[in-house]
Amino acid sequence: MNDYRVEMVWSHYHAGRHREAIEVLKGLLGDDPENALYHGLLASCLVRTGRVYAGEHELMIALRLMPELPMLFWIKAEIDIFNNRIPQALESCDQALMLDPTSYGVLLLKHRAYMHIGKRQLALTCIEQAANVAPDAPDIPLAFAEYYYGIGKSDEALPYCLEALENNAADESANILMGKIKLKQGDISDAEYHARFVIMNNPNSQAALHLLGNIKVRKNPFFGLWWWFNSRLAHMGTFQSAIVLISGFLLFNLLSQIIQDLGYPVAANVVSFAWLGLVLYSWLGVPAYTRTLRKEMERFSFNKDF
Repeated sequence: MNDYRVEMVWSHYHAGRHREAIEVLKGLLGDDPENALYHGLLASCLVRTGRVYAGEHELMIALRLMPELPMLFWIKAEIDIFNNRIPQALESCDQALMLDPTSYGVLLLKHRAYMHIGKRQLALTCIEQAANVAPDAPDIPLAFAEYYYGIGKSDEALPYCLEALENNAADESANILMGKIKLKQGDISDAEYHARFVIMNNPNSQAALHLLGNIKVRKNPFFGLWWWFNSRLAHMGTFQSAIVLISGFLLFNLLSQIIQDLGYPVAANVVSFAWLGLVLYSWLGVPAYTRTLRKEMERFSFNKDF
């Protein structure tokens, strides 16, 4: 009786239509309130729509009903990553792998956890392990693409992302990532195409709206340079980005002092004010960027009732 609805849930889930999946799951749970899998899927969908506390509540119900179901620890790891509880997320991944060592999806999730804390080599190892477990899995190329994009190597990410789109041209994550890659490469029209393609299929996609916001900022002649510089910093490690900022400060001060010593006090002041201007420019960029994203989000209204 429920088979077709379960298929609908998985279809919505994999397509990123989590709100639609929630509605179907409500009906399934109405008929079978003690089904741990349904509670687990509902937990995952709630988290992916930003309702983390409700998701955690559903997950606790699922774990009480079936504490040995591997997928529940996978979902717990997703929630832990969302809440920036990375050690707990890694522990949840290990628990899931103990219950099901062949779950390549957990290895890919573990890669995401390692990327959150900057352990890039461990993240890459997880993807390689997943590729060994399931070499033909369609998620593997996308994972490699996300990894290389995450470390700032868009050119290396591109062929993997193309392969992911060849596997599934409608995949939301692959289209979003391709949009990000194209935006970083300066191909704004192609980036916008991928963002709008996702929205056409899933109007509730926060990632696509976020990408559109970035595209609008990139198009802006005043804040485009700010976006470019910040996107480069975002792909550096914390230490590297700190070095770049400190080096910039020291360089401007050293240059100002040298010009002052050479007997050009006015020019030295100009250099000092130039640094202050750059700082002010970076400060102005943050609220402008936030306003642009908010405008994109406000174009859509969401039903927060459940």
